[in-house]
Amino acid sequence: MPTIGRIGSLDVMVFRNDHPPPHFHVFGDEFSAKFAMDDSTLLSCKGRIRRRDIRAVEEWGHKHKNLLYTNWELARSGQPPLRIED
Repeated sequence: MPTIGRIGSLDVMVFRNDHPPPHFHVFGDEFSAKFAMDDSTLLSCKGRIRRRDIRAVEEWGHKHKNLLYTNWELARSGQPPLRIED
């Protein structure tokens, strides 16, 4: 699945046919994490994520909540996602 956005060096993705609840994935050099779309809270993480990265993702998620939900719906229907630019 293509990257839909970037938060500094972090890649943000929404996977096609992913399971509810709506969430987005964030990948860094040392971790992969899932965040809820409704409030951008950290749902799960593999690896080591820094607190400052969590805060940056939370802020970015709040700012782009509507586009994240749009991309969730596009991905679930098999359509290409929209790029989210800051």
